Amino acid sequence: GPVRARFALAGWPPPKRLPLDTLERITWWWGPDELWYPGRVVVTSRSALVSGSSARLAVAGRPAGRTIVVGESAEVRWPGDLPGAQARTRARGDSALVEVAFDAAAGKTYRFTQLTAFASSVEPGLAAPPPTAAGQRLRQATAAGYDGVVAANARAWARRWATDIQIDGNPELQRVSRTMLFYLLCSADSGTAMGIPPMGLSSGGYYGHVFWDSDTWMFPSLLVTHPDVAHSMVAFRARTLPAARARARAHGFRGAMYPWEADERGVETTPHFAAQNASSEIHVTGDVAYAQWQYYLSTGDSAWLAREGFPVLRSVADFWVSRASRDSAGRYHIRNVVSVAEGLQGVSDDAYTNAVARLSLQFATTAAARLGVRGNPRWRQVADRLHMPIDSATGSWRTYEGAPDSTLGWVTPLLAFPLGVPIGDAAKRTHLDQVVHRLGDESVGAMMGITLLSVGAAELGDRGLVDTLLPYSYRNHLKGPFLVPSETPTNNAFAFLTGAGGFLQQILFGYTGLRLSEKGLAPAFRPVLPSGVRRLTIRNLHVRGTGYDVVVDSAGLHMSAARPSGAATAP
Repeated sequence: GPVRARFALAGWPPPKRLPLDTLERITWWWGPDELWYPGRVVVTSRSALVSGSSARLAVAGRPAGRTIVVGESAEVRWPGDLPGAQARTRARGDSALVEVAFDAAAGKTYRFTQLTAFASSVEPGLAAPPPTAAGQRLRQATAAGYDGVVAANARAWARRWATDIQIDGNPELQRVSRTMLFYLLCSADSGTAMGIPPMGLSSGGYYGHVFWDSDTWMFPSLLVTHPDVAHSMVAFRARTLPAARARARAHGFRGAMYPWEADERGVETTPHFAAQNASSEIHVTGDVAYAQWQYYLSTGDSAWLAREGFPVLRSVADFWVSRASRDSAGRYHIRNVVSVAEGLQGVSDDAYTNAVARLSLQFATTAAARLGVRGNPRWRQVADRLHMPIDSATGSWRTYEGAPDSTLGWVTPLLAFPLGVPIGDAAKRTHLDQVVHRLGDESVGAMMGITLLSVGAAELGDRGLVDTLLPYSYRNHLKGPFLVPSETPTNNAFAFLTGAGGFLQQILFGYTGLRLSEKGLAPAFRPVLPSGVRRLTIRNLHVRGTGYDVVVDSAGLHMSAARPSGAATAP
């Protein structure tokens, strides 16, 4: 009987929701259906033309409030002998579409194909206006044909999967590890100079803002698996350094103060109701510096360090010098911050904030010496005298100076990893024990900090604790047949790439015992595999221009330089 098939490039109408950027308060029952950030794409032109058994659609527009131009073109094809075919187009408002009506016969298959191309004015080196560039790309795709485009896509993914994680003995863990890497790669690429939002490109979760999740959770996993993609993430912070410097000046500080929630320009976009996070959750600035230094350790690229990395490190160090205050005994403190545990607001000498600030100052000092340039002597002075909330009786760290026992373990496990603070095994054990007692609470929270706990257990050589922590790091958070990670077990916020990056770090840096250091990628402790895993193979890790194959089995760690690295570092 009669069938109609419609293909469209369609815009979205303005949502009738509460403007999150101006709300002074928020209630727990307001979700994505009630809240929004202004910023939809306003369509400025559209067209739809039919030629024989094909149609060409095109739409161009600008995001509201931005100067960016985006272009989208599509070609739709249908069989030339389609019985009774009648095609009509419509191009008005926010949409361009073609509708094909025909008389279908029982038992017969009809094949329609649609190829779509995009272009944006933010793409580096774009030689033509985005609508024109999108049309050019579409013509190239059309010449290759649908099957040719599909084959090219398969080849591109095969190149990405030249780096792979293979787990023998635990099929579930094998599926999950590849799934997490896949979702990360779906939302990032080389040459973009962009960070990754917590939900990547999968949904409107967190409205595409870039948090410290990008630098601390996602970046390390991509750094050794796909360094060309990782470069985009540190390049984002280098590109937006002027905005971070302007933000520091606006708050009365020197150097660079990176946003808690950054837009694509590096401008602070934290919701109005969370203004205290924007002004005081400043550990993000140290996280930016930490990622920059990790990139240098992994690549050994001194030219990149001088050109991109050191300007960020120097500006971050200058910020910490101006943000710290000196007491009468000559010690420095960082007061009135929001902790990593965000319910702790207005605290002083937060363990994580102070630790990452000290590391930032040390990185800048070392980088200046490495490059033969003059550093600020106050970087070392503040780093050496910055107060750390260490319990003198046990050697373990408090959550912040004067923190009650009820907060112990909320932050401190992150000191050992990812920060690598030399705190000793006894303190590491204490911090882990504190959080293990609350695993029930942790498991219903965000798939974030809990993903990294087993790295600390592996450092201690505690396979039993690794086994205990492993299922908490992913099992309750994965949904559906494609194992999509959600932020929490119940909120269905997909795909939570922060959790995906953290999960991969426990494999890459926990089970292997490997760490980035001045020597590149080197063993830091004996590897520990979860029970039941007979063999872990990581093919083609990229470090300093070389691809390494890493194998962990009952005999320990085997690491061999397999080939020159095929993944680019900084362009």
